Amino acid sequence: MKIKEKVLCLLEENQGRCVSGEEIAKALGVTRNCVWRSINSLKEDGHKITSQSNTGYILSLDEDVFSASRIKSLSKSDIEVILIDEADSSNNVASELAKQGAPEGTVVVVRRQASGKGRMGRSFISNEDNGLYLSLILRPKIPASESVSITVACAVAVLEAIEALTNIKCSIKWVNDIFINDKKACGILTEGALNVETGCFDYAILGIGINVTPPKNGFAPEIENIATSIYESKAPNGLKSALCALVVDRFLHYYKSIENKSYIASYRAHSNLIGKSVEVYRGNEVINGVVSDIDDNARLVLKTEQGEIAFGSGEARVRKNEH
Repeated sequence: MKIKEKVLCLLEENQGRCVSGEEIAKALGVTRNCVWRSINSLKEDGHKITSQSNTGYILSLDEDVFSASRIKSLSKSDIEVILIDEADSSNNVASELAKQGAPEGTVVVVRRQASGKGRMGRSFISNEDNGLYLSLILRPKIPASESVSITVACAVAVLEAIEALTNIKCSIKWVNDIFINDKKACGILTEGALNVETGCFDYAILGIGINVTPPKNGFAPEIENIATSIYESKAPNGLKSALCALVVDRFLHYYKSIENKSYIASYRAHSNLIGKSVEVYRGNEVINGVVSDIDDNARLVLKTEQGEIAFGSGEARVRKNEH
């Protein structure tokens, strides 16, 4: 970490309080002149830092701090956080780090993604700094065939975190989408490297994309009727850092005993499909029916003319005559 970044971290930890140049220099083991140069550079970067003669420096309480150090300080988990301004996707960055041996619990956060990923080869629009885009490196001991448990536990964690921090009610669309007011606000994508001999993952990457505020020019016409964000305009200062920390904490809480499936009851209770007529797409096959339940294995249970069918994968779409 550069000296400038270390100075910023220290100011973030003392946001709103005056910290002397001498105190910063002593804490970082650098000269006061080095601190002064770093402060000036941070101001040029747009950070709201006030210099007070013979007193020190203050990071304004108006500054919306979104940084690796702030996320880590807010988290109750033993994690490492890497924040990158721009990348093709946080999942790709995390995957490369996992191949290099990065430990479980490494969190990669990207401010802007050039090629955000969605399920089934779709893209997740995330090329502006208006969302929270993160990936968590995992080394799960469960069989790869049970990987849906990771996605399901994450969906519950994201829902709980959003509701806890904003009091905005959310629902879950099987398997991996978080909805607010009947529109998608978050998508989740779990990828991994399979060990063929064991049938387990060498590593898994849990990717999460949350629309915190709308894009500057609004959502693209092709998705404006189906996409939404947590806030209609500006989010409260510090929301993204707090949300990132809480999402990771809630997920890791479930992940530690993922085989117990303690998250299933909440997943089922927040389903926005139970009781609705849907079309389930599985490959080239389309099955119509009414969703009667989400079972304990997170399968969608569909009542059809041929009887009940449980789906472990696929895509469900509410039929157009449903409200």
